[in-house]
Amino acid sequence: MKTIDKKAVLAVLLLVSALFAVALTSQSYSEQLPLRQQSKYFDFRFKQHLEKIKAVARFADAFIDIVNRDFFEAEFDYPIRVLVTEDSAAHRTLVSEQFGVTDPTMGIFLYKYNLFATYEDSGLGTFAHEIMHPLVERNLKDRPVWAIEGIPTFFEKFYGYWRGDELVDHWGFQNPWRIKQLGTDLAWLDLPEILATTRAKEKESEQRLVSIFLWEQGKFKQFLDLVKRREKNGYDSYFEAAMEIPIGP
Repeated sequence: MKTIDKKAVLAVLLLVSALFAVALTSQSYSEQLPLRQQSKYFDFRFKQHLEKIKAVARFADAFIDIVNRDFFEAEFDYPIRVLVTEDSAAHRTLVSEQFGVTDPTMGIFLYKYNLFATYEDSGLGTFAHEIMHPLVERNLKDRPVWAIEGIPTFFEKFYGYWRGDELVDHWGFQNPWRIKQLGTDLAWLDLPEILATTRAKEKESEQRLVSIFLWEQGKFKQFLDLVKRREKNGYDSYFEAAMEIPIGP
């Protein structure tokens, strides 16, 4: 009679359990979000309001086209999956249970799954901000730390309208809640300190102002081009290269 290898049996059971968990996770969010809307760059999964999702998908595709045309070539592994729950509570529950993220805020891009999770009323600004994260990471690999949030946050506030099938967008607007968040610190911001930051998430509102400043000076696109090409033109930073002036002592 053959002896049962307990370690081998345990390994098989663990493997089966892991595969079952993966299958259950995939099946679970598909069951929760049974409807599907595919577009040029995205694959939406949702539960309700087809017309609203179609409108978001239309904007999303046009947004990627605008980034490609006006800012930088946005290469990526399209289509990006988008999970849209009915409200904030359902969003937090789904992301926590399915992907182990306990604080997803209004929307979150999950790199491991090439997936963006959000909810219906989170807003187009949230969509634009979060979708810019993977595009920046893929295409602007040498971006400074401040720009990890400084670039995506730039795109969260805009005005636009449809002209036929073309989305006409206007950029460079301040975001009221971010200015309010800065409070009295707004008068004491230190540009060299922001540019030298090593912590991307703590000072998003400050970092956004750097992108807004570059935009207002007509240098934002040049900054992105320099980062893309990894060229500082003899300056210490891409910001200085874009502005064509040193800011140090």
